[in-house]
Amino acid sequence: MKASFPHRKRSFRSYLFTISFIIFVIFLYGEDFTCILSSPAVVEADLDAALEKDEAVAFAVGKTVEECDVFQGEWVYDEVSRPQYAEEECLYIQPQLTCQAHGRPDAGYQHWRWQPHGCSLPSFNATLTLEMLRGKRMLFVGDSLNRGQFVSMVCLLHRVIPENAKSMETFDSLTVFTAKVRLITDRIVRAGSIMKHARYWKGADIVVFNTYLWRGSFDADPKNITEMVTEDAYRLALGRMLKWVEKQMDPHTTRVFFATMSPSHERSAT
Repeated sequence: MKASFPHRKRSFRSYLFTISFIIFVIFLYGEDFTCILSSPAVVEADLDAALEKDEAVAFAVGKTVEECDVFQGEWVYDEVSRPQYAEEECLYIQPQLTCQAHGRPDAGYQHWRWQPHGCSLPSFNATLTLEMLRGKRMLFVGDSLNRGQFVSMVCLLHRVIPENAKSMETFDSLTVFTAKVRLITDRIVRAGSIMKHARYWKGADIVVFNTYLWRGSFDADPKNITEMVTEDAYRLALGRMLKWVEKQMDPHTTRVFFATMSPSHERSAT
C-alpha cells in the first residue's frame, strides 16, 4: 500500500498540470475560442439578415439614418448635376415630347431636381437601380403624365444595359388609346371597369399611379350615363382605385406611389 502513494501523487500532479494548461490556453486565446464556438450562430444570423434584406419591399421609403422625410422638400435649380441625360441620347422618347428637337429655345427646365428638407438624396445610380429591380416588375399606370415618368426611367437606365439585352415595344392598343384621347370631347368615367386592366397589376413589386385623366374604353355604345361635376367624377374614379389598391395589394410586398398633376401643367401645355 505504501508503494502506491507516490504513483497516485504523480498521477494527480499530471492531471492537475493538464487542467492548468487547458485553463491557461483558454484564458490566453479565449476570444478565439468564443469566435469558434459561436461561429455557427453568427453565420446563421448573417444569413437570416441577408434573406430579410433581400425580401424587403423594393424602394421602401421610411426613416433613414438621418430620419429624413423625402416627401417634404422643394425643387431647386442645379446646373452641375442636371440634366442626367440629353434628349438626343435617348431614342425611346416619343417625337411629340422631344422639345429641343422641335425648337424649344430654353433648356432651364432640365436643371431642376428635388431637394428634401434636412438631407440630400444620393445621386442616381442606374446599375444599383437595376439590381434593386432584378426579378421584379415596376408598373407606371396612367396617362401621358405617367408615360413621361416611364420614358424618363427608361432613359436613365438604358445606357448601362447592352444593346442586345434590352427592347421596347409599342402595342396597337396603346397607340389606339392615344389617338382616341385626342378625339374624345366628352370624358366618360367608367368607375366599375378597373378590373379590365387591374388584372395586369397584380403581383407587381412597385406600382406608380398618376392622378390626372382616367377614362375607359367601351365595347358598345355607353348607356346609363350620369352627368357629374368634374371634381366629383375625379373623386369617384380615384376612390375606386384606392379601394382596389387597399384590397388587392399587400403593403408588405408591394410599394405603391401616387403622382399628382402639377398645377401649372395646363399652362405649360399651351
